[in-house]
Amino acid sequence: MAVGFALALLATDKLGYGLGLYVVGWLGSWLALEYFTAARMPSTRKDAAAIMIGIGSGFATPWGGFLFAALMHTLRP
Repeated sequence: MAVGFALALLATDKLGYGLGLYVVGWLGSWLALEYFTAARMPSTRKDAAAIMIGIGSGFATPWGGFLFAALMHTLRP
């Protein structure tokens, strides 16, 4: 999650999007991920599958914040 966060935060800062919007979008993305996948997470998956899911969700969650900030920047008058 640290790598995804750092890259998304850097992209948000370099493109001039609001960092507050990024944080709100990141938290919203994290809550949505927890809401939709929490029931399936404690399963009997093999270790490799669980690690890949963890890495994928940890990398993708901060980019939800970037997409939210980009969308709000685009919709701004």
